Amino acid sequence: MPKEQKKRGRRLHQKPYEKSLPEPELDSNPLEEKQYYQDVDVQHAVGQQAFYGLLDSTQIDYFKEAEGIITSNTFTSDEEREQFYGALWSEVNDIELKVSTDPTGSKLFERLLLAAPKEKLLDIYKAYSTRFSELSTQRFSSHCLETLLNCSRKFITSEVEQTPGLLEVATIDTENAPVTSAVSDFFAEIRNDIPRIAFHPYGSHVFRSFLILCTGKEIAVTSGSSVLSGKKSLGGQKIVADPAPRHYSRFDCPAVFKQFIDDILQAMVNGITLEGGRKMALDPVSSPVLQLLIELEDDLLRCNILSIMFPTNEGEPDFMSVSFLESLLANPVGSHFLEKMLYSCPLSFVEYLYISFFTPRLHIISKARGFSFAVKALMQRLNTKAAATFSSRLLDEVTDLSLQNIVLLNNIIVAISQHGSLRTDVAEKVTGLCSDSDNILLALLDIDSFANISARQRSGANDSLKQRSILVENLLKTIPQLSDAIAESFVAFPHETKLQFSENTIFSHVVEAILSKSDLALPTRRKLLNDFMGHFGSLACSVGASRAVDACNVTSTGLNHYRERIAQELLANRESIMRSLYGKKVWKNWNMDLYVRSSAQWKAKPLRG
Repeated sequence: MPKEQKKRGRRLHQKPYEKSLPEPELDSNPLEEKQYYQDVDVQHAVGQQAFYGLLDSTQIDYFKEAEGIITSNTFTSDEEREQFYGALWSEVNDIELKVSTDPTGSKLFERLLLAAPKEKLLDIYKAYSTRFSELSTQRFSSHCLETLLNCSRKFITSEVEQTPGLLEVATIDTENAPVTSAVSDFFAEIRNDIPRIAFHPYGSHVFRSFLILCTGKEIAVTSGSSVLSGKKSLGGQKIVADPAPRHYSRFDCPAVFKQFIDDILQAMVNGITLEGGRKMALDPVSSPVLQLLIELEDDLLRCNILSIMFPTNEGEPDFMSVSFLESLLANPVGSHFLEKMLYSCPLSFVEYLYISFFTPRLHIISKARGFSFAVKALMQRLNTKAAATFSSRLLDEVTDLSLQNIVLLNNIIVAISQHGSLRTDVAEKVTGLCSDSDNILLALLDIDSFANISARQRSGANDSLKQRSILVENLLKTIPQLSDAIAESFVAFPHETKLQFSENTIFSHVVEAILSKSDLALPTRRKLLNDFMGHFGSLACSVGASRAVDACNVTSTGLNHYRERIAQELLANRESIMRSLYGKKVWKNWNMDLYVRSSAQWKAKPLRG
């Protein structure tokens, strides 16, 4: 049984109002006691544990050492890397199932799959054949199977390009499209088990990966935020960091895959009930699956699942629908479901919720901890006029700079970035909230005076500080009416205070945003650079201040004298800088190797951003 989830971040700041909302009790494993889906036998939903033997201690030590070698990536040539991977494939040959279900072996196996050629990938499909359902619901092999599906994407793309007929005909040429055929065999095997796999704690990740593969949806490659968010497998992390994003961009799917999606959606719609669907939306395991199914239906211009969960989409919503929506706002899982639903559902349904639920109940629901996340999606879907009206009413609800309101302001600013006319309203509201302080930056960061900065940094209220820091960054980037005032507030700080801010891991983001402003006045840029002079060597080695040093690339634009003085200072501290991970990055970003070789060429070449 998984441990109960600890409350943190926005959950800690629960308002008294939220205690009165009908928040259903969440199950750590939703399939143990409750049945949300008609065709799932809850007594056997978790499935049989796959067991194919244990690795001996020698094999475990070998695989652990091999994973360390791959992680360190100390290969001297591509040939050496290929030889090493070849030896590993020989070791796992005939024991693929045993390795996949082992805690140590599965991590190594994921790394092998990420670098596997087409032939090896097909061998793994054959090794997994007839056992896909069992492997999907096992803790470690589920990650391997998910990685296998994700890595199939690039080969299917190649097969579609070489065999255009795959896009039109729902039959598969096994000889010309072996990976497409292997994925089809995978679906044929798990087809009858989909209701169990889809809502299984481990199998749900495999199911979502399969849906994304079959629809050609894009997998995020720049951050961990994607349709697969929440997954902690090594394979997913490596795919996010893959240096070849073209392998995971949207692609044209074979026609047979589209038929798979139609069959799955039809089966799911037939199995979801009104009560079951609403409970699934609040469940940590099934909610992401439901989000993806709703998104897929929207892509196909359907809304069957939404029609089941919200039978009425005209007039006033019934009491149970209102209660359900309030439960979503009061629940951390539900609030993310509502946010994703607002992004992907038809615009007519967004307008219905805006008119019948959000507008008349704004004063009450604005105090819910999940409201700010729904706001971002809602305002981005509304037209300019409706967004302006709603924004004005929202800002009236922000009466102080509490953490709840800070998060709300952040999401409002992100949402209105496409509505330029609303920026003035935000600027006036923030100015009014900070009117009691002589320094707007101190007020936004909730610091009484310069003397209390160190105490504020040590207070431990990291979540509050982070949200306030993000607010300042958003204001600097989005609200020009306030960005100059914030920059001038920082310039007014004492010299030592500026250095403290730069070295703090949270406040350093604010300093970076200020120094990166391309429209900073020339006198302001000179003042800031003068404050940092004499400290660039030590700042470059700091986890926080290294951001500020990099941002001085922008600050020193056109100030060649300052730029060369910074380079000279970095060169004078070369030894300590090259011993620091962050210092090495600063050295690279400032192109110091070129400066050492030829200062004339360095002056003529733009610095890296």
